[in-house]
Amino acid sequence: MAKPSKKQKGTSSRSQRHSETQETSIPSSIPSASLFSFEEQRIRYTNLFSSRSIIDPKFIDMDFFSNESFECIQAFENSNLIPFMSLKLPVYSDLVKAFYSNLEIQEGTLISEVYGIKMVIDQSLFYELTQLSNEGVPFEGTLIDDWKYEFSVHDARQLVCTNQADMTGRLLVGSLAFESRILHYLIVCILLPRSSNLAQVSEEDLIVMWTFHKGLQIDWEHLVRYRMHKALRLNAPLPYPHLVTLSLQHFNIPLDSEPYVPIKRGYISCGSILVEGTSTWLFKENKGGYIPCGSLLVKRFLEG
Repeated sequence: MAKPSKKQKGTSSRSQRHSETQETSIPSSIPSASLFSFEEQRIRYTNLFSSRSIIDPKFIDMDFFSNESFECIQAFENSNLIPFMSLKLPVYSDLVKAFYSNLEIQEGTLISEVYGIKMVIDQSLFYELTQLSNEGVPFEGTLIDDWKYEFSVHDARQLVCTNQADMTGRLLVGSLAFESRILHYLIVCILLPRSSNLAQVSEEDLIVMWTFHKGLQIDWEHLVRYRMHKALRLNAPLPYPHLVTLSLQHFNIPLDSEPYVPIKRGYISCGSILVEGTSTWLFKENKGGYIPCGSLLVKRFLEG
């Protein structure tokens, strides 16, 4: 396997380092001509995908969560989401972009090509790779007819927010109750990752959180494929690079000489204590003890 690419050390300010943007800075090289079977593929890649950003992949550390009593983890386990959320694989920037550049989705089957090797990922193989359930409703980000008589924005906000939260304005994570805040973070960073506005609770976020609280089932296999399809839009950031790596490995795409970035960063949500008489949460450090985190929910760390 090729040596991992090194990210340049930035000189940005502290506020910039803690910005909400979650796009990875994986460097791209000039891809080999053998990456493409046809000139049309190379042109499409160059014009539409070569400069795309890749959403920085994150994973859930079950070694930590198994020792804590977070309600959302049980919900994830009930929906069989833990294997997918635990994926931890290197990212091959050029190959991720080539995969999406050549991607077509036909009747639930993903079809792409890298280095002249055709990859056909039907629903059976998609389940084998991801372990995502196809039981539940085919949710695509907006309220579906089956839920219209059960769901209301006001009631959903009451379900996930603190008693002091404003139920009328734009919903931000600072208004969420502790368990809902962890749930939201893991949704927008792992399950349905996006590259910005992580502090905002969108309508889609609210609906997904509501389904977890109500024990309703979503067809996650369908939803992940749908979001991969949405990424084909012009200039959209590319999600699930770890899933692309999993597909490359399954189809024996040659990776030994490819530059890659290993996934070393973990995001551990921490146990909490509410300080008496204040609205400040304290979150347990990885090594024990407690630290005040203000509005921050998670602690970034470098592994090993």
